Amino acid sequence: MSEAVAANDARELGGFFRLLEIDAAEVDAHPQAFERLRRSGVHGVMLHDVYRSDELADIGERLARHDPPFVQTSFPEEFHSWFYGINLNLAHPDLVGYFEEVDRFQEQLRALFPTERAPQETIAELLQRLDGGRPFVAPPGLRRGQRYMFATLRCHMRGGHIPAHVDNEFALRRSYRHLRDLVEAPILSFVLALAAAEEGGALKIFNYRQDTAGDFESSGPIEANLDQLESVSFRIPPGSVIVIDSGRYLHEVTPVIGETPRWTLCSFMALSRDHTSMYCWG
Repeated sequence: MSEAVAANDARELGGFFRLLEIDAAEVDAHPQAFERLRRSGVHGVMLHDVYRSDELADIGERLARHDPPFVQTSFPEEFHSWFYGINLNLAHPDLVGYFEEVDRFQEQLRALFPTERAPQETIAELLQRLDGGRPFVAPPGLRRGQRYMFATLRCHMRGGHIPAHVDNEFALRRSYRHLRDLVEAPILSFVLALAAAEEGGALKIFNYRQDTAGDFESSGPIEANLDQLESVSFRIPPGSVIVIDSGRYLHEVTPVIGETPRWTLCSFMALSRDHTSMYCWG
């Protein structure tokens, strides 16, 4: 299917953003979805009904009372947000203590969901089917038998937000020194919505693309006036997953309004250097 023909199944939003919406039960009809993302034939894929509302009914309350007792890490205080799990962007530069938490966190994720399969397994299988069968796995760690965290949980409280950024810039941080040699640009990402805020907490994507030459060092400083850029915003329905080209497109999370926190399960993704896998990390 050519990109010109395939574009007919995607909605164009904001004059620049093409969104492909798929029911989770119909992923096998779109085996080239990720290739279209990489080539910018589409800019985002929304998977609906990955989880039913009754499967997520108690998760927000359990997370709020720290059940299971996940390891907790924090954004800078002004973001009013934090993680369960260790986000690689905020990890110790030498990954001290990181890999020791991975197995425990993965099992706690499994215990959090009332479904038979762990969420990381469910999402990995769906995404694999959208990428021609290419496996979606956590990348290998520093030593034999180690793996990165496949995803992390995020909580955005009242006022919680993430400023505008592109994800390719993260790969230049010291905590990425090992992983950067395993993957190639661009970085993509997925967000599974678990519980929505009363208002706000939208994923906002700007019409600003930072191209790279297949590496990360070519990512330069962002020079853009956000007020002058076209944009689209998504309040992701609980139970749905959005996948975006977050490595190249400028994006942010708008401030949460109200007392109900925004809970998500998130992961970054990039092709392994040999193109045999998509590596996913939180």
